[in-house]
Amino acid sequence: MTFRNPQFLALLILLPAVVALWRMRGGRVSAAILALRLLIVALLVAALSNPLLGRATPSEGRLVVLLDQSDSLDGAGKAALRAQAERLLAEHRGPASLIAFGANPLAELPGGSPQSGALLQPNQTDIAAALRAARGAIGAGGGRVALLSDGAQTRGDALAEARALGVPVDTLAYQPAGRPEIWVAGVDVPQTLREDEEYSVVVVVGSSAAATARLELLEEGRQLAGQEVALSPGENRFTYQSRAGQPGIARLQARVEGQPDTFAQNNSGAATALVAPQPHVLLVESDRGASARLRLALRGAGVQADVRLAQQLPSQLSDLDAYEGVVLVDVPAGDLTLDQMATLREFVRSEGRGLVATGGRASFTLGAYKDTPLEEALPVSMTPPPRPERAPVTMLLIVDHSLSMGSLRGISKLDMAKESALLATEALHQDDRIGVLAFNDLQEWAVELQAIGTGLSLAQIQERISDITTSGGTDICAALDLGLGALETQPGKVRHAVIMTDGQSFRNERCGPYDTLIAQARAQDITLSAIAIGEDADTQLLQDLARWGGGRYHFADQPEDIPRLTLLESQIASSEPQIEGDFRASLQAPHPLLRDFAPNEIPRLGGYVGTTLKPAAELVLKSPQDDPVLATWQYGLGRAVAWTPSVEQPWAERWPNWPEYGKFWAQIVRYTLPEPDSGPLQVHASPHGDAVTIAVDSLAPSGEPVDLADVQASITLPDGSARSVALRQVGPGRYAEDVAPPADGPYAIRVRQRKDGQERTAAVGYVQRPSSEYTPAQGGAALLAQISAATGGSALGSAGPSTSPAPAAVGARELWPWLLLAAALLWPAEIAIRRGLLRLRA
Repeated sequence: MTFRNPQFLALLILLPAVVALWRMRGGRVSAAILALRLLIVALLVAALSNPLLGRATPSEGRLVVLLDQSDSLDGAGKAALRAQAERLLAEHRGPASLIAFGANPLAELPGGSPQSGALLQPNQTDIAAALRAARGAIGAGGGRVALLSDGAQTRGDALAEARALGVPVDTLAYQPAGRPEIWVAGVDVPQTLREDEEYSVVVVVGSSAAATARLELLEEGRQLAGQEVALSPGENRFTYQSRAGQPGIARLQARVEGQPDTFAQNNSGAATALVAPQPHVLLVESDRGASARLRLALRGAGVQADVRLAQQLPSQLSDLDAYEGVVLVDVPAGDLTLDQMATLREFVRSEGRGLVATGGRASFTLGAYKDTPLEEALPVSMTPPPRPERAPVTMLLIVDHSLSMGSLRGISKLDMAKESALLATEALHQDDRIGVLAFNDLQEWAVELQAIGTGLSLAQIQERISDITTSGGTDICAALDLGLGALETQPGKVRHAVIMTDGQSFRNERCGPYDTLIAQARAQDITLSAIAIGEDADTQLLQDLARWGGGRYHFADQPEDIPRLTLLESQIASSEPQIEGDFRASLQAPHPLLRDFAPNEIPRLGGYVGTTLKPAAELVLKSPQDDPVLATWQYGLGRAVAWTPSVEQPWAERWPNWPEYGKFWAQIVRYTLPEPDSGPLQVHASPHGDAVTIAVDSLAPSGEPVDLADVQASITLPDGSARSVALRQVGPGRYAEDVAPPADGPYAIRVRQRKDGQERTAAVGYVQRPSSEYTPAQGGAALLAQISAATGGSALGSAGPSTSPAPAAVGARELWPWLLLAAALLWPAEIAIRRGLLRLRA
């Protein structure tokens, strides 16, 4: 109950005053007469306040009834809501109007004919548009709105529109009966693809009940798959494999047919993908032929790859313009100059290109990446994971002290070599072993192999190293024969030799081929690194020695570089970053790098290089010790990936025979590459009501917007026909136009821009999805309840297909006439009692 004039209720305060006055006069009238008089006064005051039973409808206001007639309502639902709307209009005493709505609001004349002659579009439920139309119909005079719907809005924000309306909105929720439905809920494909790339298509089919249906997948009208499928209630996912075709927009459609089903409008779905040309990457190797099998595998998976030796890697960014990514195949930092490494870093950080670094005995920590631009660009740092204990290390330094190791520009190369040997002794631990073999054309043990802390003291070792002087020629082979043979007799797992020489070997007649000699040492797990000193060194020989010895090659063109490089070698040896043993990498977290690959499908590995994951990086695969096996991160504008095992030898020997070898590496490489749709000409297609806005943002290479250009869009419709649209400039470098799609399905949009004789093109796909009007929806009644609560309206109840419309709790009954009538009848009764004409029995 409400009161139109509630201020008159204040007069009820007179009743206690009358009682007080009656007592002051000694009760001159009986209590019964006093009670009647008080009741009459109360009735009169209540009549003055004008009480209403129900919600008040100001006579000056207007009632606007919003009638949902969309397709989500069956015939019975539309009829039930229309009957309720007519009842509300008939009961309303003031001005009223009826607006039917679906995708569009349509004011109706009495009898149900539209005022404008337009047609109602029932393929959407746009409650927000209906509420906006109600605002115009109510005007400034105020009133109220009655919203009759199932509440299953398919676009717009009805709650926000209702709050902005400013008048109460009463709602009646229709509860439709359950209907059987089969629909395509989605078609999922990667947003961008590369020509000839293999990819997965996931079709999601929804069903309200168990059913059997036929599912077809088509591309550009060509059937890719067709099968009978069993559907369970809810979502059903079906995965198909396909291969990207020619560059452009790939358009895929899925169709389902089955029974029982209600709507045919939702039996199809679509997806588009931008197909770019095959990527072009550069494989960088230190050992000629090391990436041959990887290159063939990538080519078979749709990735074009060139191969260069590390020394041939460009040191200028402009020389890498032809490549979208670079793959380092077990390349040590010593094979690259500082300029080359800095160029790779900026290739990723500034140019937004991709970098993949793979492991082996000459990369990452083993390849002296620490404190280089390469380490900066990668998602792992060159600090081996801490281990509770490590095996003792045996370190042999083979130092050339021939005459050519004398002074160079006032600096003695031998002195630098001796200093590096001293530093190496300080980097080793108490239980480690060290030896120093000095050679020219003869060999002499400056320090015989021994454990540090036993035999010679550290001071004595350093003194003996300092006593080495220059003399004689150079015989590398004999020095290696003696030194590596001595290492074979030493205990321990980690045995490493470093040879330091500045020139060619002139006396090799006392030993056989180098590779055979070193192979014997490698069979005993002995490793060898080489430091080439000076420009006259036989760099090719020393690179071969390091490669055959499973170690690292360094070039020291300045004598002062020698101590740093030798110290680095001793640190690498003592940290034992090489972890070997058969294992299967485990998945840390699902990641696009391993899309379509289960970890148990990936072949086992025999080892990896120990590194530490950087804080901002993502760990994808890990070893049993939780060390990084596969890691990635975003570095500046680009992406970098670290694969700490090898691509083949020594820790992935079986991998090239794996059928998915090419697909695996192609997927990793593609992940790092810039998106094909990036660039100075960007095309976007976004829905806007019943239209689609095609927008183009254009920038010159300098970054300035391109204005006053001729921009045309060619649109390929789902049926294969084409349409051309001119885009008008709407802002700096921005061109746009609204287009009404004539049918549901996939569209290919190709944009061509011309200015000053130059032409640029770009493409984008767009899918006009079937209206969600035909998809089972939940929560409509809750939305209507929220609208009523937010606007101060009432819930008018609900209606269903098996019940008559609920009675309207609208319209108010005025009670003041009945109150006056009661007062008028009680007044003669009071007079009769007071005069004795009517007696009250006690």
